[in-house]
Amino acid sequence: MSEHNSEQRRITLFTNEEIYLPIWENDSAPLEVQLGCSWHRCKFCDFANDEYHVFSLPEIEAKAQMLQPIAEGKKRLFLLGENPFSMPTDRLEWIFEIVNRWLPGIEEVAMYSRFDDVLRKTDAEIGGLKERGLVELHIGLESGSQAVLDLMDKGITVIEALRACERLHRIGIDFSFTMMAGAGGRALSTEHARESAMFLNAAQPKRVWVTGLLLWESTPLARMVEAGQFSPCSFEQRLREMRDMCAALELRDCTFVDSTVLGQYTIQGHFPEQKDAIVSTMEALLNAQALNL
Repeated sequence: MSEHNSEQRRITLFTNEEIYLPIWENDSAPLEVQLGCSWHRCKFCDFANDEYHVFSLPEIEAKAQMLQPIAEGKKRLFLLGENPFSMPTDRLEWIFEIVNRWLPGIEEVAMYSRFDDVLRKTDAEIGGLKERGLVELHIGLESGSQAVLDLMDKGITVIEALRACERLHRIGIDFSFTMMAGAGGRALSTEHARESAMFLNAAQPKRVWVTGLLLWESTPLARMVEAGQFSPCSFEQRLREMRDMCAALELRDCTFVDSTVLGQYTIQGHFPEQKDAIVSTMEALLNAQALNL
């Protein structure tokens, strides 16, 4: 982890021109607390090329003060960073205190997390953060297939991931997943769809956001494609994956968004009552693709 002297760098509200929020958090006030990811190894991830840095508490406090005009009237805060939940619990508690001091209207806090970040904390630690306002964790699942997770070097097992979900359910913290259509390439496409459905049925997340696998330059995955070690799926193959996955889903209360279908459509609905409509829409798009419409 890089440690920067706050007196040697100008404190700004956001380090980069663009900030990245889950689509569900677009109306949340964003407070930057971390840059990069503590894992830093996923083969597909462009952020893995970035320096990992956790801001000091004085820097975060200064950012919270600068955020006040943006946060006015908002009740929800999103902690920016690839996985702020990896921070020690006492540090997160201090951040929550800073939020209470400078952003008193905030009632709910959400952030990105890895599954192993959840497993490294005790029930009491997570429960204490819930009492301070933590309501939701956004987790990059990418796939429910162990073969795909291993291929992409996610650093987690399916069993560990399910243990983390069970713990969050028990404590009462909502969790939402991001997934990647095409994450296994052509070779693992069928397995990716089938085992992702199995995982989602077991985990029962609050929300699922499906994006498409992007090939970023200077990533291990891009080099694998160049070497002929990974064959990306076409848009049609990705859509077929998601059709097959959704057809097998038995979710009791989950909002689903696929924002990558054929690169131009977004499909959104709620499970279970809109499952048939979601699958039928994907079928119609597959038929249109076959007819080159």
